[in-house]
Amino acid sequence: MILKIAFRNFAKHWKIGLLAILGTFVATMLLIGGLSLNDSVNIYLKQKITKNFGKIDLVIKDKSDTIFLPKAINSDKVEIALKQFGEVTDFVPVKLAQITAKIGSKYVDMYAIAVSEKFQKYIEKSVEKITISSDTAQAFNLKIGDEIEIISSKGTYKVRIEAFGKDELNFRGETGSSNGTIFLPESLFEEYGIYPLKEPNAYFVTLDLPVEEHEKFAEKLKEVEGSIRTNAVKYRLATSPLNKIIGYLFIGFSGFSILSSFLFIASFFGILAEERKISLGVLRAIGYSRAQMFWILFLEGLAYLILSEIVGAIAGVGFGRYLLYKVNSFQRTDELFAFVQDKIPFNIKFLSVIFGIFIAAIVPMIILTCKSIEFSNISPSILYGGRNIEGKKRSKAFNALAILVVILFLFVLYRTSLNYFLLGILSLIPIIINFIGEINRKNIVTFVYGLAILISIVPLLSSGTAKDFLIRSGFVLIGSIYSIFGLLPYLKLLFEKFKSIHIVLAISYIEKYKKRNFIIFVVYSITLILILVSAIVPTSISKYIESKKEEGAFGYNFIIIENPIKSFFGSYKYLNDEEFKKKFEKLVPIQLVEVSKLGEKRKYSFIISSQEIFEKLVLPSEKLMKDLSKINPKEIPDKSIYISKNFADVDKGTSLTLTIKGILPGISRKLTESFVVQGVYDPTEALLPMDGIIIWKDKKIFGSISGYVGVIKDKNKALEAQEFVTRKFDAAVYLTAEIEKMYTAIDNLVTLSLQLFYLGFFAGFAGLAIITFRNVYARKKDIGMLRAIGTDGNTIFKMFIFEGLIVVFVATIVAVISSIFVINDLIKFVSPLLPSFKIVIPYGKVLLTLLSVFGLTTVFVSIPADLSRKIPPSEAIRVFD
Repeated sequence: MILKIAFRNFAKHWKIGLLAILGTFVATMLLIGGLSLNDSVNIYLKQKITKNFGKIDLVIKDKSDTIFLPKAINSDKVEIALKQFGEVTDFVPVKLAQITAKIGSKYVDMYAIAVSEKFQKYIEKSVEKITISSDTAQAFNLKIGDEIEIISSKGTYKVRIEAFGKDELNFRGETGSSNGTIFLPESLFEEYGIYPLKEPNAYFVTLDLPVEEHEKFAEKLKEVEGSIRTNAVKYRLATSPLNKIIGYLFIGFSGFSILSSFLFIASFFGILAEERKISLGVLRAIGYSRAQMFWILFLEGLAYLILSEIVGAIAGVGFGRYLLYKVNSFQRTDELFAFVQDKIPFNIKFLSVIFGIFIAAIVPMIILTCKSIEFSNISPSILYGGRNIEGKKRSKAFNALAILVVILFLFVLYRTSLNYFLLGILSLIPIIINFIGEINRKNIVTFVYGLAILISIVPLLSSGTAKDFLIRSGFVLIGSIYSIFGLLPYLKLLFEKFKSIHIVLAISYIEKYKKRNFIIFVVYSITLILILVSAIVPTSISKYIESKKEEGAFGYNFIIIENPIKSFFGSYKYLNDEEFKKKFEKLVPIQLVEVSKLGEKRKYSFIISSQEIFEKLVLPSEKLMKDLSKINPKEIPDKSIYISKNFADVDKGTSLTLTIKGILPGISRKLTESFVVQGVYDPTEALLPMDGIIIWKDKKIFGSISGYVGVIKDKNKALEAQEFVTRKFDAAVYLTAEIEKMYTAIDNLVTLSLQLFYLGFFAGFAGLAIITFRNVYARKKDIGMLRAIGTDGNTIFKMFIFEGLIVVFVATIVAVISSIFVINDLIKFVSPLLPSFKIVIPYGKVLLTLLSVFGLTTVFVSIPADLSRKIPPSEAIRVFD
């Protein structure tokens, strides 16, 4: 009989059940969606470890080996060290180089490995003459027999693909994420000028150890042979924190949506108790025990919960696919270069579904159990009489817990800052006053204290750390809530003058049942704050980045870096190529060097150039640029330096003795000279980290990285120049295009974050509808009285609609006020780092968000509001008879 009653109620009241499901399945959906993303990434990584490394467990290189210049490894020392360990089952010396290939119309940076007899023995298979990684072949739709171009220091060569490599022959660098490898005979390495050394520069090592122990072994090996750098490639990929926690980041990012879903469950079970009190009062009167009453309400709630979890689990799988689609869509694009970018396949473990359902159900189960116990302890006379079962005095245990939480709250604030402790006390006074019914003008007191909190926050803005920022944000929210709630009675007086009955009634009930509307109000407020801040701040950052794209780095937006390997074969003289120079407004040679102060080990990055660089140079200092505009750059003497204040904050004319050394290890020599400081700039807004510029015409520093900086406005000419440089086996960076890519990436991330926050509103809309249902049942007597004195159903309908809209309106005002404080606080944090950073408000996006919130609120609230006008006066009054 208990089961029959519980499930009859469940089936009969499907409208409320539907709203309950809409409000509660979000938590399950988000948790399972995030866990599925985590499963997909973890399974993908496990497959990738074998797919891209095969039996390669360690990659060993010389400590001085760089991406600019490979250095031969001491094979004798390395092999002696490896043979000391029984865990090493196999190893092979490798000639590993970097090349640029042209596949189709795009350029691809790849690795190249020389195939020797030892290498074929190591991988236990013979290698065709020209083999390319299968991942690379798949990404570019290559077929056996297709031709690609290899660009090396000696020139350009066409090769025909004869095989696709798997396992070790699908090697994609030490990170497993490069564009792949082409495997060539040793004879072609020398013929094409791919590798400048005779000896190998790397070792591939296989271990008889689980992946978890590879890193410890690598450290032991380095202790035995100190000249090497070891990389436990499989271990690094398997334990990458960024890869492992990506799903949990999405769960955390959408955490407020989950919390809002939990909060509305409590409201739903409250309305469930309100709606059943008459019928269950009859059951108590005819002899049903408290235990039976508990099970009737518990089982009905459990039915709603089970259905919600099922819907949430199904939606969670779909949501996980959507998240993975968004992650896979964040692809790196370039008009000249192409990249091998993996698509992560969707996977979800059955245990993850069970775990997600279990976690999502814990809080609802606790709430359901507590509500059922509380309901079963109410006497039959109260239930059958239809009296309001809310508003009961809290238990002593609850009061004690509340006091403990307050004390803990104040203690944490006191340990953080005395200012925050005093603000905490200020925040508690209106709450205490509202519990004391005898004090008049409580609303004025609440408003004044809210205003006082906001005013007190202003001097504290931009101080402290991120923790202080979060604490201040909390106090701003509290102050805004107090201020707005304190003004509600005066808002009601304003509408009384306009004789707007439904709005006056709506505000009256919000005032009367503040606690009942508080949860939904806070959820709407915080979600709106998150959406407003997430829309405004990243948009401002994007606009700031976009404004910098033309400026580039120190006024130059095109950088050429000469390949150091070409120093063995001869570098290309770009300044002698008139056709190439025509593409640029200015092209100036530079050298990148390391500079240190006398007696200090710390190294700084400087460039050396001639006076010619000042023609387009933009230093981040208005005063310095004004001074430079007054002089002829050609008159600036050699051995002059312009330095960042991070290097040395000294006066103009100061003489500094510095040690200059090239970047390339092993071949760079030190040079000590005295230089005169001509100016100091602030590097905080510089796009590239540069500690200083040395003016020294025609000075060549052996071991430096040579290159050029240029200014080029035409995008098509920039792409032509970039391709020309690439074909010369040098590197070219078009900074304007790179900044545009950064802008796109931020925009994609902002869009995804806003979508996750909107899920909080989805739960909020359903929660507001549930609370409106609750209000309808709790106010049957009031509705009956209004209908009895002649109020028509439409006025009552509008009353509930406006009540919901006013809650959202007040939440919007609170969110706007709080966002103003939060964003100003953030600006003051950012200003010292980025003085020219300005807030840009996307008015269209903000307005559309707010209008959609009000529109959807109207739709959701109209369902229970429509029920209110259908209640006959006789039935409403009889219930409370």
